[in-house]
Amino acid sequence: MHFLKPISTIVIALLFLLPAMVKGQISIGGTPVKIEKLKSAAPTDLIVLPSVDNFMLRRANDIAPDQPTLKPLRFAHPFDVKLNLKNAGKWYSDDDLKVWQLRIRSVGAYSLNVIFNQFNLPENARLFLIGVNSGEILGAYSSANNTESRVLAVEPVAGDELLIQYEEPVGVEFPGEFEISRVSHDFVGIKSYDPRRPMSILSGSCNVNVNCDLANGTENLRDAVCRIMIEGTELCTGTLINNTSFDRTPYLLTAYHCIGTVKKATSAVFLFNFESPSCAFIPGDVSRSLSGSTIKASFDSLDFALLQLNNAVPYSYRPHFAGWNRRNVAPSSSMSIHHPQGDVKKISIDKDAALTGKFSSSYLAKGFWNIIRWDNGTTENGSSGGPLFDQNKLLIGTETGGAATCQLPTNDYFSKFALAWNYRSETSRQLKPWLDPINSNVESLSSLSPDPGKNLCKPVTNFKDNDAYAAIQITNGITKKGYYSGSNLAGFTDFAEKYTFAKNCEIQGVTIGIAKVKTNPLFDKAYINIQVFEGTDQPTTLLYSEKYDIKKFWIDGMNYLPFQTTVKTTGNFFISYNIQELHQGDSIAVYMANRKSDFTNSFYLKSQTGWQNYNSQNLNGNGSALLIELIACNVDSPSGLTDIDDELVDARFFPNPMQGNSILTVKTRDTIECVENTVIYDLLGKEQNVPCIQKGPNELMLNFSGKRPGIYFVHIEAGDRKIVGKIAFIP
Repeated sequence: MHFLKPISTIVIALLFLLPAMVKGQISIGGTPVKIEKLKSAAPTDLIVLPSVDNFMLRRANDIAPDQPTLKPLRFAHPFDVKLNLKNAGKWYSDDDLKVWQLRIRSVGAYSLNVIFNQFNLPENARLFLIGVNSGEILGAYSSANNTESRVLAVEPVAGDELLIQYEEPVGVEFPGEFEISRVSHDFVGIKSYDPRRPMSILSGSCNVNVNCDLANGTENLRDAVCRIMIEGTELCTGTLINNTSFDRTPYLLTAYHCIGTVKKATSAVFLFNFESPSCAFIPGDVSRSLSGSTIKASFDSLDFALLQLNNAVPYSYRPHFAGWNRRNVAPSSSMSIHHPQGDVKKISIDKDAALTGKFSSSYLAKGFWNIIRWDNGTTENGSSGGPLFDQNKLLIGTETGGAATCQLPTNDYFSKFALAWNYRSETSRQLKPWLDPINSNVESLSSLSPDPGKNLCKPVTNFKDNDAYAAIQITNGITKKGYYSGSNLAGFTDFAEKYTFAKNCEIQGVTIGIAKVKTNPLFDKAYINIQVFEGTDQPTTLLYSEKYDIKKFWIDGMNYLPFQTTVKTTGNFFISYNIQELHQGDSIAVYMANRKSDFTNSFYLKSQTGWQNYNSQNLNGNGSALLIELIACNVDSPSGLTDIDDELVDARFFPNPMQGNSILTVKTRDTIECVENTVIYDLLGKEQNVPCIQKGPNELMLNFSGKRPGIYFVHIEAGDRKIVGKIAFIP
């Protein structure tokens, strides 16, 4: 009999989402138990896989084709195994609990992922995946993850050694069952935070992040696109797509050559919101994934596959269901959002009309849209299955492949949505019965965002598109005293970011851009405290505090820190972190905006004398913001807004707030024109494409239909005056 005890200090790295009974990748959280083993015990629970040559496998990916080719990304080498609770690992037990452990090592792997078959767990049993060297933990997976297929595939765990731990209480209804059927060795480095990721594997320098100014107006479309991991070895791209019932059925469209079999669909993992928070390169968060799907329709000669995800996409993933256009008419311009080289989401733009083309003799003639040349960006391996949108932002095709590269961004091919609609008569080979279940015969359909009456969640950050990132040091001209946003000798212990965007909201967690981390090896853990405060001009009332071990952080990337409990705020609030529990020799710094000419500031620091804003410390008088993105839900009407702002005597904006109404009327004293004199920005400073109708020489109507709830700034020029109206849109 072995003694088991809780690990009370392990930081759970996976987001705790929807703890109700849901299926798929979503875990129920929790902490594994720790097993005290005798030091002399032989490592009978360790499986060492055959060696893999990462360099040679990456080189095979780099071979340039001399003609258009398919564009999935092969990132891992598979080992097909049969490891289960009876033939591998080791059991430990006491009077209340049985624990099974198996360690798997594949030397040199950047990450490891596994696929479970025969997965069937009883109530109250738990399964964890733990990176032995990285400390990353996925789980707990439970009976909520049981599916008819009895397959569970999971996101990769960083590092080359994985501990699988299964915990089963004594007296369960039936013994748990699962078999590890595949272990895949990542030779590329697709975990965004892996510091060893070969730079040549990142997407080409010509690619454009979806949060760059160039992509303004595509925010909703961005949220429809996800990265797909197939059978643990390949990466493609897919798109959530709307249907005429507007019922949010989680249909996802991708390429047949990515997922064309039942086996591939059941073991696929779908990663949402994997993107850089701005135009600069900051690796994205990799915690929001779902597991498993079924094929509803597919056709190899048109290279499309329509999947239905095993579970609904949580609102915190910001799901958007793309609209579509089934007319076989060439777009006057087009764009694609995709994951080249498995990288964060990128956007490619072609300002010219697409042509009808033939991809190869294996595919239907005239079945593809041919992009002759991209004006911005390109596609690469990993872009397969990505959407092609027309000039109206409606989906018209999916990426099959091509010859485009950053060096020569020419000749890409997208399977025509118009032909996939009903070219073949079989229900299993056409899109129509699934995407038009009410038999409306409409030729185009608008997109659909989450139900605004429910728990709408969205990211919020004070960073601006033109902000430069830096870990700004504190100096007296000669001596360096550390960082304004982290460890320092100047006496700053707390660092906070102010948010003023809503009367109330619910915060599920924060994503922090970590610039520097250094820890003292003499200590197992090094904590910072993430805190939420209420306050007007500075943090005042503590609402929440939670510890996080910085040894689990990755540098030069976004780190998502989920809260164990949702935090409700009212009015102004602050997100802060405290570094007083760090040890001597520990160091941390968070990225901050290095604003040289913009004096706006939302960054506050605390020392023994109390809270101060950053402006008071910066000798150059520059403003700043911390690179913190919070995930806020249940966003209510913004503060400080009235129906008509009486101070704007030269212009009136109404109704304001726009609650239950998507039309904003703008009346001005002087003449105004829609196109020439009106620009709309969202709260993040991104220009929005809002249709404008000229009602008269002094009156406009702006249609916010389809826009996200939130704050917008309407910039107008009337006469010789520039006026900004702050508008609240609450559909």
